[in-house]
Parts: sequence; C-alpha cells; structure tokens
Amino acid sequence: MRPVAELLTAPAPLPASRTDQFGAPFEVRRMAADDRPRLEAFYDDFQPKRAAQGLPPEGKERVARWLDAILRDGTHLMVEEGGEVMGHAFLIHGEHAAEAEYAIFLHQALRGRGVGTQVNRLAAEVARAEGVRRLWLSVEPHNRAAIRSYQKAGFQFRPASLFATEVEMELELAPPAA
Repeated sequence: MRPVAELLTAPAPLPASRTDQFGAPFEVRRMAADDRPRLEAFYDDFQPKRAAQGLPPEGKERVARWLDAILRDGTHLMVEEGGEVMGHAFLIHGEHAAEAEYAIFLHQALRGRGVGTQVNRLAAEVARAEGVRRLWLSVEPHNRAAIRSYQKAGFQFRPASLFATEVEMELELAPPAA
C-alpha cells in the first residue's frame, strides 16, 4: 500500500477533454486563482436559482458570500465549453481526509447531454487520486435526472435516507493502484 502522503499528492487526471453525447467538446480542469469572476458570472446566469437545497443562492452578494465559504477548502473543478465556464463541481473534505462531500452545478445549456455523468466520474477519479475513499452527496428526491447521473457514475443510495426530504448517496472509492 502507498503511504498516505503519496496518495494525497498523486497526480489527478486533469485537465481533461471530453465530448458530450452529441460529440460537442468540453473541458474539465482545476479552478485557477483568477477564475473567481468567471465563476461568479456563471452562477449569475445559472438557472434555476435555489433549486438544489437552496443552492446556488440568489443575488450577487449572496453568491459571493457562498463562494467565499466554499472556495476556502476542497477541490474545485471548472467545466468549460468553448472557453466559457459552464459548470462547477467540488469536493469538500470532511473531518476525515478519506471522506468528501461532492456537489456539481451545470449550466442549463449542458444538461441532458451526458456531461454531468462524465464530470461525476472524473470527480471520483480526482478524489481517488487525492486519497479520498468515500464521496457522499445529498440530492432532492424529485431531481430524477441528477439521481440517474449519480447512479451512472456509481453512487448508491444510503438506505436510511430514501424517505427523507433529501436523499443521500455515496460512492466508495478503491485506493489508487500502486
């Protein structure tokens, strides 16, 4: 088994070029320090507001405060199409380095094209390369498209949450190959 320090510095599979189910290219990369204004513009254009457990928040000031909080930690991935930010996915590490919460927001123009499933799978690879052993997320039960996308990427329901207002899903990750 590889030492934990080596797992945490393992190279992640980014940047990555992919194509959607119609053959249109998109890129996934780590967020850069100067991406903040572009990310704020993405969330300003994102619809519907407050659709996923009240996120993203509505209004530029609220978005800025939310980003201040979530950008402090974790791993942030940018999804771009034609050089424009069209998605944001992130892994926020929990109390244990081997666990992270996952979230993804895709611009309405990308939805239904298989992009989310590919980003979900890529985010799992990134998490694995960082030494994360388990990803978890919560999703509203009526968001069937997101649930299907998460399932295609390997996430499974946490049984105790099936009848809650938010369904929890998780993905166990095997350690990277030595």
